[in-house]
Amino acid sequence: MSARTPIILLVVAAILLAYVLLFERGRPGRTEIDSRSGLLLEALVRERITRVRIASGEERIALLRQGEGFDETWTLEEPKQAPANLEAIENYLRNWEFAIPVRTLQSPSAEDVRNFGIDTPKAEVTFEMGRAKVRVSLGSGSPVDGGGYIRIDDRREITVVNDDVVALFARTADAFELKGDAGAPDLSELIDAQEDAAVAAP
Repeated sequence: MSARTPIILLVVAAILLAYVLLFERGRPGRTEIDSRSGLLLEALVRERITRVRIASGEERIALLRQGEGFDETWTLEEPKQAPANLEAIENYLRNWEFAIPVRTLQSPSAEDVRNFGIDTPKAEVTFEMGRAKVRVSLGSGSPVDGGGYIRIDDRREITVVNDDVVALFARTADAFELKGDAGAPDLSELIDAQEDAAVAAP
């Protein structure tokens, strides 16, 4: 073994470590994936999501998450800059997080791919977890019993999902935007009571 061998091995190890830090950061571990076995998006971990992108027809939506825990905030980045409704986003992510497939075609033929519209998707949702991503594409075809065909990332298999999952691709920016008085207490009853008391007063 030459004197240069240990140096070369150290360089290779450093390169591999850099790859893991740069490109694998944010990806769920094997334990996390195993705990989600049977769900539609096994690699999706709610706590790791940093951005959500939705593309459906001409609609383009981007939602950005910053902070954690009590400091967590979501912002609507696209089609405009605006505060996002945390409750609406939590509901949206929960629907994805616990979605289950109807059935999966492990080895679809080229004809299946064309018939299901997988090569011409009509909508996509991408979840970013740091540098890691999970992309879900909705095919333009429709199963005879309802729902839709989806492909996750660039996997070979095609999954049939129900109408509830298909509806998640069609969310609009308005559904996520925080309205002006959202979160403010409802004072209408208090105001009405004060007005009634003023009228009743001698």
